[in-house]
Amino acid sequence: MASAATDRAPFPNDPEDFDSDDRISYSKTSETYVLEDENGDEWEWLARTSKWVPVTDEALMEQQRQAYKVEGVDEDAPALDPKKRKAEDREDGMANGKASKKQKPDKPKKERQTTAVYVTSLPEDVTVEELHQVFSKFGVIAESLDSDAPRIKLYQDDDGKFKGDALIVYFRPESVPLAVRMLDESDLRLGQPAATGPMRVRPADSSYKSQKEQPLATEQAKKKGTDANRDRQKVIKKTQAMNSRLADWDDDDPQALPDTSSRWDKVVVLKHMFTLSELAEDPAAQLDINEDIRDECAKFGQVTNVTLYDKEEDGVVTVRFGNSASATACVNAFDGRWFDNRRVQASIADGKDKFKKTRKRDADELEDEEARLEQFSKDIEA
Repeated sequence: MASAATDRAPFPNDPEDFDSDDRISYSKTSETYVLEDENGDEWEWLARTSKWVPVTDEALMEQQRQAYKVEGVDEDAPALDPKKRKAEDREDGMANGKASKKQKPDKPKKERQTTAVYVTSLPEDVTVEELHQVFSKFGVIAESLDSDAPRIKLYQDDDGKFKGDALIVYFRPESVPLAVRMLDESDLRLGQPAATGPMRVRPADSSYKSQKEQPLATEQAKKKGTDANRDRQKVIKKTQAMNSRLADWDDDDPQALPDTSSRWDKVVVLKHMFTLSELAEDPAAQLDINEDIRDECAKFGQVTNVTLYDKEEDGVVTVRFGNSASATACVNAFDGRWFDNRRVQASIADGKDKFKKTRKRDADELEDEEARLEQFSKDIEA
């Protein structure tokens, strides 16, 4: 026990410090803070005494009760007179011998779901606001207790320079696998690969939590002597606000929209994916853009067609998926993202917009016109 206690990091005793300690979360069930230490043991914060106490494991107590239960003994029966019990114990001992003591079962370790992702290979100039904009598409970002500041940390190296790593804490654990699936090995800014390669997004574990280099994000000032009851009220209000925000996020999420049998519900409209000047300068750019978009969209499902409308100033591209679920997932990920310094707009097609592009007949007519002009020029010279 002494060794385990030595390996364990000190517990913070000021509620203002709880928000910055990734071992601590707030339990709505017990309506108090819960801390899981490095040994996997859980502790509960008692605001009345301002102390951490071990969490009572009801399942373990039941295991222990069953382990020490003697067959044939009614535990609900009233207790016997001590003298009579001693006499019976002596008789049982003489008849059956001394009963062997059962071993206390090992406490099962509870596997706790993480609510955070750890991101690496980020651009040097990334901001908390940009990360919030991208990662909030996959769930509500948790907020600091005393403000609406998102719980996003940018990490520095020993020289105070941003090292390209960030910790992003979600309000619900279900957001973590979704963010990993959609963003891992992708570019934070579509069409702008970072010098360090695509960003990596992983669920945050204990090894990431131990990285306590100074974050660039402003930390809350430490206050001593804070009233415990007032802190509890803050946590309750913040939890209610986050739950309300979670409901709003679900309503806005395209995946929550009812599926339809429309011919357009599998088609996504992407705007600001290119500029007309870009196409004019490089005739091969259209093929490159189509290929890049197809590769990115294939992460959400089968892509059956990509169409670039080279006569639209808004840089319109449509992507047809094999099913509507893939289309809504694409909208959820692309809308608001940055592509080559342009902010993308993504939506499900409604069939009302008629976008313009160069048709094959137009190109053939242009070639014929050029041929006629060339022949006319030769005739004049002759």
